[in-house]
Amino acid sequence: MPHQKNEEEMTLNQTQNPNRVIEKRMPNQKEERDETTPNQTQNPNRLMDQNMCIRKEGVETTTQNPNLDLPEDIIADILKRMPAKSLVRFRCVCKPWGSLLTDSNFIRAHLKRNRSLFQSNLKTNTRLILARYCDTLLSATDSDNTKNAIQAEALDFPLVKNLPYYVKGHSDGLLCLVINDGYEGMLVIYNPSIQQYRKLPNPENFRSTREVIGIGYDASCDDYKVVRVPSNYCRMKCPGYKPKVEVLTLKSNTWRQIPDQDTPPYFVEHIFQATEVNGGLYWLVEDHQTARCVILRFDLAGEKFKVIPPPPDESSRSIAWIGPLKEWLCVVHTRRLSDVHVWATKDDMTWTKIITTSKFPKIPGRDPFLDSFRYMPLCYNDKGAVLMSVRGERFLTFDQGNNVFEHVDIRGAKHWLQETLYCESLVSPGLGVHETQAATGSGSGVNVVEDEDQAEEEDEEEDANNNNLQRMIISLKRELANLLACTVGLGNAEG
Repeated sequence: MPHQKNEEEMTLNQTQNPNRVIEKRMPNQKEERDETTPNQTQNPNRLMDQNMCIRKEGVETTTQNPNLDLPEDIIADILKRMPAKSLVRFRCVCKPWGSLLTDSNFIRAHLKRNRSLFQSNLKTNTRLILARYCDTLLSATDSDNTKNAIQAEALDFPLVKNLPYYVKGHSDGLLCLVINDGYEGMLVIYNPSIQQYRKLPNPENFRSTREVIGIGYDASCDDYKVVRVPSNYCRMKCPGYKPKVEVLTLKSNTWRQIPDQDTPPYFVEHIFQATEVNGGLYWLVEDHQTARCVILRFDLAGEKFKVIPPPPDESSRSIAWIGPLKEWLCVVHTRRLSDVHVWATKDDMTWTKIITTSKFPKIPGRDPFLDSFRYMPLCYNDKGAVLMSVRGERFLTFDQGNNVFEHVDIRGAKHWLQETLYCESLVSPGLGVHETQAATGSGSGVNVVEDEDQAEEEDEEEDANNNNLQRMIISLKRELANLLACTVGLGNAEG
């Protein structure tokens, strides 16, 4: 019978995923349910019907929906644990959620939680950006199905396609890039999580990718600062080059020069990224008088430079790399063809050795000791091992307890020039300058915020996409209802 066939198909679909919570709907109720859908979207706490069907151990039972009328603070607490890309999609569920997810207090709460988890492992909110020469950016994360594997996917960021570029730094999910477009160059702030980017005005005598740029958050003024420091390439290749330091805040969108007497007597290689840790930007520079590398710090609040004392060294090791590892500033101390030591500090004075090894992995066809100066610690994995990069070629994990390296398979990437870790966030690159619109739908679209006329055009385009958004609301509601059901159930079990 046709009625019997429908029941069999329903049972088959349910048994494929026994944990799925679905609406109990009869065929003759379909039209009525569709009519009530728009009204349901106005209340984000009433996500599903009161009558729900849960299939457990072959028995169909009806239960009350535990998700009804949750307090707003609980809803906000649940949502701040969600990935940024999901939250971008959730903005279109209804107006209350759209207001909540774009509220500055919620964005700060979401960012605070993500900061605490940053560099814990690639399965949480930490993402690895791979920059390629004249090719798209790749975003990489741990593979869900394979041990010691990283999966890379191309980002939909057309500005870098077929153009040389460098990632100069990162802060709270904002990547700072310089792109060589064949003219003056482009200085861009880009958040891959919400698919927004913004072009900054170029400073005077801007020399594209040869410049040294950093970005960091200044808590004293609640703003992000983009800092331009003297470039070693420009010193050697550009006649009449005058070294100076300039600062742009995202709220002001204008460049200003700091006093000449505060400009350091050092020049930074343009291929080096800025490291942001504990309110400062750090670069590795060469002291030409001693022919040794020194660590240069720029304080974002005071806008002053100072040289950081290096880790203790009794064997003439050189500093091969500096970078962040959670809240630590880390340096790699190495002797060529010998060993690697990783030191870390939180206060720029007290150094702690966190890694030491001379047991490098064997690589067919090459001497592993030749790569000893190219090792860079990036983050931890879910087992507590350190994910390390051998610059531009491969990745390894290092188990500190057993002093053992393991190879990590990188999928979807054959070559890259730079590795950059970034923290997922909802922070807009248009903060304090223009009202920005987060990407909707799957998050694959990129929104450019440049002026009010363009913003109006984007509003018209968004109105044209309303039909697609309405179709998406149903699936978003069910996804969120499942999350809320699990959260409430876990709370009841703990109680």
